[in-house]
Amino acid sequence: MATVHTPELELVRHDHEAKTATLKVSYTLHQAAVERNMAGLRYKESIQLWGADSPDPDDFLFSFATTTYPNSTGLHIDRERSVTLADDILDEDGFFRPTDEVYAKVCVKPQLPSGSCRNSNEVHHRF
Repeated sequence: MATVHTPELELVRHDHEAKTATLKVSYTLHQAAVERNMAGLRYKESIQLWGADSPDPDDFLFSFATTTYPNSTGLHIDRERSVTLADDILDEDGFFRPTDEVYAKVCVKPQLPSGSCRNSNEVHHRF
């Protein structure tokens, strides 16, 4: 089973005047031998940004568009996604706590190649 390794969230740019922030999420997907050799296998990637709020439950902030990508013949696949968001989306602590703690949740699920279905010829007979 493929596993997500070393997910990392990076603040690439924070534009205080435009009140936007550009964030980059990167990770490495380690594949098992059977996955590397499975023709037509694709991975479904879901990435979400969350605000850490200990001891309260974490806050959901943003979801990247879900995407799929093919397997590789190599041991691992390096992935990277970026997004620019308004500051208010990332302001998960509000006015009273000036520092926001944001993390990325990366989920990857294998999507097996679809099978093939086809109708046979018709047999005409009175049964």
